[in-house]
Amino acid sequence: MLAESPCRCGLVTHNVVVIEMSAVVAAHHLVRFPDWPTGPYSDGDVVLSGRMSREDVGTVLASIAEYNNEGQHEADGPSTLGVLLDKDVIASGGLLVRDTETGVEIEPGCCVGLETWRDWQYLLDGRTPWLGHDPWPEVRFGDGVQFGAGVARLWPDSRDTGGPACEVRIAELPGHLAVVRQDLLGFLELVREWAPYGMGERLADVFDEHFHISAPL
Repeated sequence: MLAESPCRCGLVTHNVVVIEMSAVVAAHHLVRFPDWPTGPYSDGDVVLSGRMSREDVGTVLASIAEYNNEGQHEADGPSTLGVLLDKDVIASGGLLVRDTETGVEIEPGCCVGLETWRDWQYLLDGRTPWLGHDPWPEVRFGDGVQFGAGVARLWPDSRDTGGPACEVRIAELPGHLAVVRQDLLGFLELVREWAPYGMGERLADVFDEHFHISAPL
């Protein structure tokens, strides 16, 4: 995962167990423009927040633009970003859950997108959100070993549930998601400020609409 300055990122402490929840976008972009700063190519994720660097914001814009341009990498910068203003935008990514004590991470799998981040609210009703595949993240409900009842246990891969899991208290999930939403609102402000070609305000509005950010949880 690309480095970011230390932040709260949906952090909640249970004795010695610390759970983080962060919104991320996959960083495997190919689009490069001399007037559009981006970070180095990576096969990891970029955490979205109001504390991102200008280069990481550029990386996210490049990744989202490529993901929505259907393999057309020859267009100039304004045309590439401009496509996002006239379509239903999606982004490879979602929510990253991490137990900082054990190091267990639940990353968004393939084919899951940032636009579905609110589906984690399904856990409040005992339902399981789609978390992608390859790996296939696994969610189970039951009495937590340390936390008591009302816990969702999450494993990175359903094919290997014998190892340690992230354990999220259902009662605290709304707090996690509220922090994620605040981080996404901060990301929108940086898009407004730093998006190139004078598109910041319009791109922020598009992202807000299609990634379902500012509406109350």
